[in-house]
Amino acid sequence: MVWNRWGRENDSDPFFLCLAMFNRKSLLLLLIILLLSISVAFLFHNSSKEKSNPGLSEKKVIILGFDGIDPDLLSGWMDEGKLPNLKDLRENGTFLEFETTNPPESPVAWSSFATGTNPGKTGIFDFLRRDPQTYMPDLATSSFSEGKFLLRLFPIEKPSVASNRKGTSFWQIASQNGLKCTVLQAPVTFPPEKVQGGKLLSGLGVPDIRGTEGTFSYYATDVVEEGDTEMGGKITRVKVEDKKIRTIIYGPRNRLSKSREDILIPLEIQIMNDKQAIIKVQDRKEKLEIGQWSDWFVIKFRMNPLIKIYGMGRFYLISIRPEFRLYLCPINFYPKKPPLPISYPESFCKRLAEDIGLYKTLGWAIDTWALSENRIDEEIFLEDLFYTENQRAKIMMNELKKKDFALFIFVFQASDRVQHMFWRLIDKTHPAYDREKAEKYGDAILKVYQKMDEIVGEVIPFVDDNTTLFVISDHGFHPFRKALNLNTWLVKNGYMTLSSEKGKEYKLEDLFGRGEFWPNVDWQRTRAYALGLGCIYVNLKGREAYGVVKPGDEYKSLREEIVAKLKNLIDPVSGKKAILGVYKREDIYKGDYLDEAPDLVVGFNEGYRVSWQTALGGIPPEIIVENKSNWSGDHCSFDPSITQGIFLSNRKSAQGSASIVDIAPTVLEIFNLPIPEEMDGKPITFLTAN
Repeated sequence: MVWNRWGRENDSDPFFLCLAMFNRKSLLLLLIILLLSISVAFLFHNSSKEKSNPGLSEKKVIILGFDGIDPDLLSGWMDEGKLPNLKDLRENGTFLEFETTNPPESPVAWSSFATGTNPGKTGIFDFLRRDPQTYMPDLATSSFSEGKFLLRLFPIEKPSVASNRKGTSFWQIASQNGLKCTVLQAPVTFPPEKVQGGKLLSGLGVPDIRGTEGTFSYYATDVVEEGDTEMGGKITRVKVEDKKIRTIIYGPRNRLSKSREDILIPLEIQIMNDKQAIIKVQDRKEKLEIGQWSDWFVIKFRMNPLIKIYGMGRFYLISIRPEFRLYLCPINFYPKKPPLPISYPESFCKRLAEDIGLYKTLGWAIDTWALSENRIDEEIFLEDLFYTENQRAKIMMNELKKKDFALFIFVFQASDRVQHMFWRLIDKTHPAYDREKAEKYGDAILKVYQKMDEIVGEVIPFVDDNTTLFVISDHGFHPFRKALNLNTWLVKNGYMTLSSEKGKEYKLEDLFGRGEFWPNVDWQRTRAYALGLGCIYVNLKGREAYGVVKPGDEYKSLREEIVAKLKNLIDPVSGKKAILGVYKREDIYKGDYLDEAPDLVVGFNEGYRVSWQTALGGIPPEIIVENKSNWSGDHCSFDPSITQGIFLSNRKSAQGSASIVDIAPTVLEIFNLPIPEEMDGKPITFLTAN
């Protein structure tokens, strides 16, 4: 009788009979042979796996994007020693000016960055796109589906959002080939793409709770005109009674109601004294002092008895006496319960909030619109900007320290936003230049560039001999001294006809609220119209609902005529050309989506930009007007030949220049992955391996 090792009696199993005959030394020898066999098999398996999946190597790529970094400003401050980490990168690696897209706009350029293709293949040509059947504008990067509901109560089909960017991103290609990718805050990644085995947090393109790029709220006792501002703010006059203020917060439009009215949330303010007030929203209160930001208020918006969504916002108490003034930032998606997915996997945004605390989810995260409308001042704006940038850096480091990636991408936006708002304070010829403010805030742009330098310095320790680092921007920057109303020019030159003498001016609320557009345009006598940032469309027969221009020779000759006249447009005050180039779509784009492109793209000269009213389809009385707005620097609609971005790397390159479409094929080549034929970019060549 033999007892097996499990304590079972076994006198008939031949295996156990043989086992019993082995002594201890024989058993030990057998165990060693077995373990060696397993180890050899494991090593052979891993070796085979690496050969079949070249992405599973020790190579790493880190890409840091800083939106709008200008090569001239960067070079000057590096030369002065004010950006030591970037200067070291330039001296020991590569620094190139970086060819951008036409037009040099963030959604256009970052889409080409992601796919390595020109806009004719991504289908993204501007911030806005238009429906030729209605002439209505819409956001270019994504489309929203409202879903279906039974009795406006029970969801049959969930609301959803789809990306309008075409093509495959290089991080998707990398992840499909076994590489772990971490992609954070990259523009035009909403809704989030699937990154196999990796993670993604959406960036520019994520709306606020109202579905806009950022609707702020401003409450004051001295408001003269209530309503909506041109650039998207809700202005509300309030009254103090018995030291209390009762007003409302504007939530999302209720798409489940017949009237689609705004969901309104009560806001109560208790004034404690001349310096303090208590803010109450739903079941949360917080005492604020003048000059203080609140913590995040999580707000519940009930669509119907069964459906509710969550947003969050921060208040800033500006003043109490003699006038009460309170600011509420745009209401962001609540990352622990976003109404639509903003990350891949969907749970990643929640885990991130648990790791670092609540963070801004809005793609346009920094409150430029409020400063542009003079509802907050420069101090408040900069405080929020650095709060946001520090928060972004915290997210970056939280994920970078995990070292669980082969490809890591993070895109920062503060450099773009600060130049939009503070260029007037480094340009003494700007109509909005203010000497006193320049003395106080003239270094704001430099400080954000120095923050960039600091962030690069924090990343450098993660860059070893097997790691390639790219630091890039999508475009440069220019002073925006004068605005040009393209629709006004089209009217005065006989290409657009109005049914009444005065054209309408628009606000962003007209766009997002689907207000009536083009009410004064006589389409039967209009041959061309402008919409978006430098885009001109021909009112083409068979394409536009009321098209009058025949395809073929008439279409071609009309474009030639407009091109010739615009290129010779002279500012009567300065005597300068306002426009450097006017481009036919087929000359600058190629691909399956060429037919969706504007018929003409206008490239403006230094100091001039298309007006905001043109962007929204407005028709003000004058063609060229001074820009006295705080929004004083820009890149949109400027000619791409003068609006290049920057490229820095720890690896030396012999090339004299590179393009934003080159990043995608370069990364794939570093990982020995095949480069798709449809990519327009070419891999950047480096002198030596890391």
